[in-house]
Amino acid sequence: MAGKKGARSGKGKGKATKSAVPDVYQDMLSEALPEQSDIPERPLKRRRTGRRPSQVARISPAPATSSVKDEEEEDLEFEDVLDLEGEQDVPPKRQQTAYRDSDEESDDSDGEWQGLNLDAEPEVEEPSGDLDLTLVKKAAPQTKPAVTRRRLVSKAEKIERLEKHKLHVLCLLSHLDMRNNWCNDFEVQNSLRPLLDKQMLKFLRPKSSLPQFGRTDSLKRGLEQVAVMWRMKFSITARGLRRALWADDEKDLQNYKVEDGEVLDKADFRTAAKSLKGSRDLGAQLFCALLRSADVETRLVCSLQPLSFNAGGPAMPKFKPPTPRKSTQNASNIDNQGTNSPAGNSSHAAASGLPFSPRRRLGHPNAAAYNIPEVSAPPRPPPNPKPKPIHESPFPVFWVEVFDEAHQKWLPIDPLVTETIAKPHKLEPPAADRENNMSYVIAFEEERCARDVTRRYTKAYVAKTRKNRVESTTGGERWWRKAMRPFKRGFTSDADQIEDTELAKKEANEPMPTNIADFKDHPIYALERHLKRNEILVGDHSCGKVAAGRDPSVPGGKKLESVFRRQYVKVARSADAWYRLGREVKMGEQPVKNVPAKRRPDDFDDAGDGFEERAGVNLYTEDQTELYESPPVVNGRVPKNSYGNLDVYVPSMVPKGGVHILDDETSRAARLLNIDYSDALTGFEFRGRHGTAVLKGAIVAAEYREAVEAVIEGFRDERANAEELRRTNAAVRMWKQFFLKLRIKERVDAYADDDEVLEDMESVHVEEDEEDDSEEYVDDDFGGGFIPE
Repeated sequence: MAGKKGARSGKGKGKATKSAVPDVYQDMLSEALPEQSDIPERPLKRRRTGRRPSQVARISPAPATSSVKDEEEEDLEFEDVLDLEGEQDVPPKRQQTAYRDSDEESDDSDGEWQGLNLDAEPEVEEPSGDLDLTLVKKAAPQTKPAVTRRRLVSKAEKIERLEKHKLHVLCLLSHLDMRNNWCNDFEVQNSLRPLLDKQMLKFLRPKSSLPQFGRTDSLKRGLEQVAVMWRMKFSITARGLRRALWADDEKDLQNYKVEDGEVLDKADFRTAAKSLKGSRDLGAQLFCALLRSADVETRLVCSLQPLSFNAGGPAMPKFKPPTPRKSTQNASNIDNQGTNSPAGNSSHAAASGLPFSPRRRLGHPNAAAYNIPEVSAPPRPPPNPKPKPIHESPFPVFWVEVFDEAHQKWLPIDPLVTETIAKPHKLEPPAADRENNMSYVIAFEEERCARDVTRRYTKAYVAKTRKNRVESTTGGERWWRKAMRPFKRGFTSDADQIEDTELAKKEANEPMPTNIADFKDHPIYALERHLKRNEILVGDHSCGKVAAGRDPSVPGGKKLESVFRRQYVKVARSADAWYRLGREVKMGEQPVKNVPAKRRPDDFDDAGDGFEERAGVNLYTEDQTELYESPPVVNGRVPKNSYGNLDVYVPSMVPKGGVHILDDETSRAARLLNIDYSDALTGFEFRGRHGTAVLKGAIVAAEYREAVEAVIEGFRDERANAEELRRTNAAVRMWKQFFLKLRIKERVDAYADDDEVLEDMESVHVEEDEEDDSEEYVDDDFGGGFIPE
């Protein structure tokens, strides 16, 4: 021990050390200290927080020659030395606690208390008892949360998404057509018509004698009154249509639960017209039926919410398992203590709502025996279940349009969500809205005719909205026209022509995009950075500039990138690609672009040095090509290539003097007539990287066309006769087999008749034999071999 060593080392110097305390007092203290050896040693002082605790060496009490003040100074000095030793090269927030379990302090002798040298540094010995160590793990540095990346969508999955998008659009169109038809129901309109008073009807039906502005003002005033009344009458109690989202993983769909929504049939729709309760979509539909009951030309408008076919966009939220509610510790304590204990009484008193608590004074004899009388709390009123809040997009999915006959315009009205009239720009949701996306806005009229009015409500139809529509894909415009054909009016009215002009004007007045991403695949504008591999710019005809980031060379400046018209972007192809389109490059034309060839696995160098560099591909524009002319047919001889056929990718590649007969029997007929021909190579069927030639028909001289077609017709007749003969033979074989089976059945039936006769005869003989046996038994004089008495 440090105390022991210090005491032993200071024994020889005890007499030489002078003290300010007289010797008499020292003698008295030396006599009194042995008598108080059983007094426990005072506890060590508490260490300061924030420092690493080190091993504390316990020392013996101060010698008799020191005062109380000297003892305190000695302890403080000793603690500081240990603290300085423990604070070297250690982080300030790591804690380590050591406890030593030994009783050697009580066995110190009297001599060890004398001659303690306060100036010597204490030496800490290794503890000989048990040690309890408490180690605190160092807090790991906070790492940034892992960013979940969306998985890439393959080409096959893109095609599948596009097909599902089309199917979803068709289903939503059918749903909208059905709801529009329900708005024409007489029972629904009769239930809603009493809500309109005479003043509303007067404004909704302006007189024709009023001026143009007066009729429009009267209609808007009437619509405003009806909208205010409808907001007061109708109650939103359910969730309406919302945007459909894709799931990042199929596992997320296993535990996905569809939120409760309204599923209505026609009877429920009629009931809702009387109760005036439902979703806001149902409210817009009933509002449409209300206006139609007043003979107001009204459209039911819906913003379809199909699944997107693009890779971007929000994803379906992942499933989060519900966390179980943990019971509080107070509740468990109350249950364990019970009501008989004082603590239980106090908790019971607190739970029952009493204004006093039991007396708990330290040292009171009756404090623990005091019991509070139980008083029953007044019954609580039954809780009123609060309706679950409905969180929806602040922009509508359904609304209506009313026709302004004075100005020949359609006025949009949203009475429940945005509460606007004739403000179409207020109905478009932002791109960040997860619940609502405006891509298709379809308006259904009372005659069940539909029109696409998306351009009226979108601010950037060409730059943003069109990318989410099927028209942006290959063949999408044709598909959309075909999908809307069943809802098209048989004729084009004057109002339709005015509306088409208005929508086309709004699309043409759309300004140039200010975002770099909006220029990609834009039908009007283009940037050089977005050009494809086979596209080039013809001429430097810049129509504007767009900011493309900051310019580090100029303080506060921005980089400007030139914007070009899409009409100046030309498609360039290789000479082989133009040849397959029936064109060839003119003599002396220089390529407008040279692109590096794509690497293939077979381009790997045999020496193992890497891929062999292939020559680039020269590209040419259509202006640098001309129509390809095949060598003509001379004296009935058809030209051929090295493979014995003729390339006919397009009809213009048929040689002069020849004719292309698209029949598989053409070559056979030509061989039968002993005339020259050439198989027509119409294209290639690619499976992977390898293509297989597709031969369709043959090329023959024009003067042999009728003969070849006649022979082909004869081949068809022969095939028809052979087919007829085959069917006849099959029928004969079938009838032959049928008659054979009938004869077999007849023979079997004949055998059956003979067997029945024989069985009848045998049965008769058996019966006679049985009768004879019975008679012999009765008339017998012997009974069982015995002579009867």
